[in-house]
Amino acid sequence: MVSIVTCTNKPIQMENIFKNYLQQDWENKELIIILNRNDMEISTWKKKAEQYSNVSVFQLPAKVTLGQCLNFAVSKAKYDIIAKFDDDDYYSPHYIAQALQVFEEKQADIVGKSHLFTYFQMYKLLCIRKAINRIGGGTIMFRKRVFEKVQFPAKNTGEDGTFLKNARLRGFKLCTTNPFNYVYIRKASNHHTWKISRRRLRRMCFNKRITDNYILHVSKAP
Repeated sequence: MVSIVTCTNKPIQMENIFKNYLQQDWENKELIIILNRNDMEISTWKKKAEQYSNVSVFQLPAKVTLGQCLNFAVSKAKYDIIAKFDDDDYYSPHYIAQALQVFEEKQADIVGKSHLFTYFQMYKLLCIRKAINRIGGGTIMFRKRVFEKVQFPAKNTGEDGTFLKNARLRGFKLCTTNPFNYVYIRKASNHHTWKISRRRLRRMCFNKRITDNYILHVSKAP
């Protein structure tokens, strides 16, 4: 029922990608991983994928944009609902179930989060911020029929915002869930797709708290 798609160029995120998928408390699911880098060992990823059911791994050259990778992943999906998972964020076991509830209750075409829990590892700071494009890119879920009319643009940044904008222009219904069950993780390194300074990002936040265990505060059954 749900196809989770993840594009990555970071070998270090393998465990996180599989963990987010496996812990989803939803039986009918699949994971489609796209390796977006020439020197990533696809054999290592496929060996890992063979340990679990419904996991597929593909590889595209680094010159292929993130938007194109996402389009390729969606084209391989076998279920009606597509969930875009970022490779380095946290998705609680209740994440999929929470979103599917909104799809059903509101007859939505696209579901995501307008307010996002954000965790700064360097400062052990958990906070909430408002999404730039109404829905946070790492939380986009949509019906496959949306993809028949709207695809991700061929670029590496802002592809999610353009996708959402074009979907709205096409008349598709966007709905949001509360911030729980997802965390945007901001690491000490600068290896993030979204190039924004930690200082600027912190200014966008509210409801701040210091914690070693952000999961305790964000995981919540629907």
